[in-house]
Amino acid sequence: MRSYSICLMPGDGIGPEVIGAAREVLTAVAGMSGAVDLSFDEHRMGHEAYSDGFEPLSETAIQAALTADGVLVGAVDTVSFPEHVAQPTRTLRERLEVRASVRPSRNFRGVPSRFDGVDLVVVREVTEGLYAGIEEYVGQNEVRAARVITRGASSRAARVAFEAAAGRRKKVTVVHKLGALPLSDGMFVAAAREVADEYPDVELELRNVDACAMEMVEHPERLDVVLSTNAFGDILSDVAAGVAGGIGIAPSACVGTHGSYFEPVHGTAPDIAGRGIANPMAAILTAAMMLRHLGEEELAVTVEDAVERVLVQGRHLTADLGGEATGAEVTRAVIGQLTVGGRQAVAATRTER
Repeated sequence: MRSYSICLMPGDGIGPEVIGAAREVLTAVAGMSGAVDLSFDEHRMGHEAYSDGFEPLSETAIQAALTADGVLVGAVDTVSFPEHVAQPTRTLRERLEVRASVRPSRNFRGVPSRFDGVDLVVVREVTEGLYAGIEEYVGQNEVRAARVITRGASSRAARVAFEAAAGRRKKVTVVHKLGALPLSDGMFVAAAREVADEYPDVELELRNVDACAMEMVEHPERLDVVLSTNAFGDILSDVAAGVAGGIGIAPSACVGTHGSYFEPVHGTAPDIAGRGIANPMAAILTAAMMLRHLGEEELAVTVEDAVERVLVQGRHLTADLGGEATGAEVTRAVIGQLTVGGRQAVAATRTER
């Protein structure tokens, strides 16, 4: 029996709903396998915890993330924090020494898309750039933000990208704006070139960020792995999700030196939180990414295939995908489609949230 400890940080808004759904699917597929045992340790993280008088990310939660085999995180309401409060996601990335965010985007049967053959990954450096948190007032009517680019962080992100490309179609597109940012993007590109020398079988190409965005919405099938700085990658990864069918089916991982954590791409969606209608598929697919990271490839594919079968059938879809199903109904449908070794899961009864 292979045993894994999973740290859950459900976050804010719809986070607890979709992370709860992912937990149900993980429990079901592990139980079906007969060879995997999962234990869960849940910790609060985010603005709702802060509003209730708790730390937005406690040291206990950080230690749990550092020692767990896998970490599953829900969206966090970063906008509502006062300026003096450290962003919990930034703190988590710092403590895990996250090297890059990995956001795959591909076509799913059953999800309408303008494009065929979409299968790309956006690898984004997530610890610095314009999101380093360095802003200051310069007089009453001017604010300046510092863009931080270091060779070390750039090289670590680049290595994640080239490792990913080596197992895919062997091409990395490095995104930049050298004409406007010659020093900072120059360092990022130079670091990527140095890492590229270690991967002679992987092609490196350069793209201006605007040109890459245009290619992504015209010919996304031409892209394999896109490597970017923080802000550029944040935008491009949402574009990539859009061309493949939307953020409701978009998973992601943050790969770290001391551990990795996994989170759906979407936000907290406060307008639908607590109504039970949030789409859990992105969180479920994120859980599949975590299973793959743990070395459980068969179970990861099982979960992904179950999601795709539900999408193809079209009977249990939430409103963002054109249906009327609740999140609980989608979760039960996915569990009902799980098949491991010829055995099929039986969905447990779940109370509507």
